[in-house]
Amino acid sequence: MKEMTLQEIQQFSLEILKDIHSFCVKNDIKYSLSGGTLLGAIRHNGFIPWDDDIDIQMPRPEYEKFIHSYQSEHGYRLFSHELDGCEDVGIAYARVCEMEKTYVNTGIQPWQKNETGLWVDIFPIDGAPDNPRKAKIKIEKMYWMWRLTLAARMKYKLDFGTTKGFFVIIRQYFKILTSYIIPWKIVSIYIDKCKEYNYETNNYLANYSIIHYKFKEWQPKVEMSDFVLHRFENEEFYIMTGYDISLSSLYGNYMELPPEEKRINHSNYIYYWK
Repeated sequence: MKEMTLQEIQQFSLEILKDIHSFCVKNDIKYSLSGGTLLGAIRHNGFIPWDDDIDIQMPRPEYEKFIHSYQSEHGYRLFSHELDGCEDVGIAYARVCEMEKTYVNTGIQPWQKNETGLWVDIFPIDGAPDNPRKAKIKIEKMYWMWRLTLAARMKYKLDFGTTKGFFVIIRQYFKILTSYIIPWKIVSIYIDKCKEYNYETNNYLANYSIIHYKFKEWQPKVEMSDFVLHRFENEEFYIMTGYDISLSSLYGNYMELPPEEKRINHSNYIYYWK
């Protein structure tokens, strides 16, 4: 197999995003570019030059509608733990994957037992406590539970062959740690906890499904009150009108480029053409 270049990864990911966008427009499903993809749209009118993935987010009601109705025009497949046949998916969000032309080596960070190709991540956005103290407690609990789901996912990798060197030690450590953990049960419990606060009746929101930024994920719901088209590469996709609230919370002065030595991709995945 031939390893994909960054430009090829970006272009192929863009094709998946176009398919998702087309479906959402036809079915009146609201979404927004999110995280680094949203930052790229605002700061670069496209990908952050060193970024290799695409993230979008949806309010929980829109997300539920999407995962239970999505049909691709190009044969892409949606994986979600909440769907029948996807019980071994070890993440609390959805992925739309290309299955025929590409292959992703996930290394020691598997997210399910089956192989897939390139994907776009779709994150559900849930309600959060309006009270800051309660929100901090909720998010801290979710953070550590999220870390537990990461540990549980390592169990998938332990079933696949062997690795060499330092990773043998890592594998043995996680074999002990996860010996009593059933990955899909942990994720099911985690998703239920994500939904604890109703999106429609709370004034704040959070992305619990991948909680890298901890309390920075707690944001006023007004940021996602409306969605508008915005340029991304040579296409247009939806972004939240309150993008400044979200990006400022996550990244601070987001229009300022990071130092040159930090302009690198931190992904541990390797992408190949089949």
